[in-house]
Amino acid sequence: MSELENFLFGVDNAYLIECIEITHSLWSKPLRYVTNVSEGVTVIHDGQAAHYEYAVLKIDRGQVSDDLDQKLTITVGDLGKVIPNLIDQIIGADSQERPQVTYRAYSSLDLENSILQIDHLEITSQNNDYQGTTFEAEAEQLNEVGTGILFTKENFPTLVGFY
Repeated sequence: MSELENFLFGVDNAYLIECIEITHSLWSKPLRYVTNVSEGVTVIHDGQAAHYEYAVLKIDRGQVSDDLDQKLTITVGDLGKVIPNLIDQIIGADSQERPQVTYRAYSSLDLENSILQIDHLEITSQNNDYQGTTFEAEAEQLNEVGTGILFTKENFPTLVGFY
């Protein structure tokens, strides 16, 4: 039985533990937050133990699917104290590198194998207010190319059958 099937159909009561990890090469340590375990949680990933501290989080996975266009909208209730200072550190260093986000979901019965992992997301926008920080993290746009030529029937007469 797979981890997901065990979570969904197992006989023990299990609940989903959602974790996010935010990293940047300029930061001394990654930010690790868990949304639904008030005392924090230690999980195993990449063969090492990692502790996630509790934070008020809202994670909107939107239309996450198996394609490459994955996007998360995350609100961290840090009262605008932690993340804005780290973003200022990046701006002050004039770094073009964007912070990376990894989302992991675990079953409360197995903290060694994630049920779902979404990684290599970049923070593309960020807003702060007195309650916290909201940011969007999405997959890097690798195939953005354009020629500037419009696909019209005047430029490409063979497309007439598609109009």
